[in-house]
Amino acid sequence: MPLGLPGSLAEDPRRPLRRRQIISRRDPQPSYDKSRFVCVARLAAEKGHHVLLLALAILRDRGIEPDVEIIGDGPLRGALESQACALGLDKQVSFRGNLSAQDVRSRLMAARALVLPTFAEGLPVVIMEALALRRPVIATHVAGIPELVEHGANGWLVPAGSAEAFADAMEACLLAPDRRLAEMGASGAADVRGRHDAAAEAGKLDLIFRRGAAGPRREQAGLTVEHFP
Repeated sequence: MPLGLPGSLAEDPRRPLRRRQIISRRDPQPSYDKSRFVCVARLAAEKGHHVLLLALAILRDRGIEPDVEIIGDGPLRGALESQACALGLDKQVSFRGNLSAQDVRSRLMAARALVLPTFAEGLPVVIMEALALRRPVIATHVAGIPELVEHGANGWLVPAGSAEAFADAMEACLLAPDRRLAEMGASGAADVRGRHDAAAEAGKLDLIFRRGAAGPRREQAGLTVEHFP
């Protein structure tokens, strides 16, 4: 069953869901495109873009046709563009190439969510940027990503390589009310501020360096770490 679907759809998960059902006129109009996702990653095999394209094809078969901007470049660009055309997604998927940091920020702010179907990551800076901009994240449960994305709180986590699961998460995001996305965005921004604040981390590094430099003097004087601020 697709993640987070309301009861009426959960009873029949294969029931087509048209865009007009996702974009309700009764909802307040947000400042972002309600049916657009953004993927920011190098176009390489380990980033899993082919899984994202397969997920979009699955959504289309369900009657859902969101747009996706793919930002970045790399050796697989030609192959991915060909795959998008072969799947009939050329009107939904835009390959933007490399963009400036400001342009990436603008597109993240204008998107419903960041999607990252990667197979291999460290601690992705782009996820921290998206969360700081109050955008939910749909990503794979690999490496350090679960340290940033908490499933159901500030985004969705899915198994790497599962196009079906990725499609379910994207559908859940499209179905989520604006107020729910706002709550997830606020949660993500708070997490980034609390755990990855640049000033706080710089202070920690400064303390480590000061203690390291004071080591020889501390040993000579017979002092403990507690004597140093």
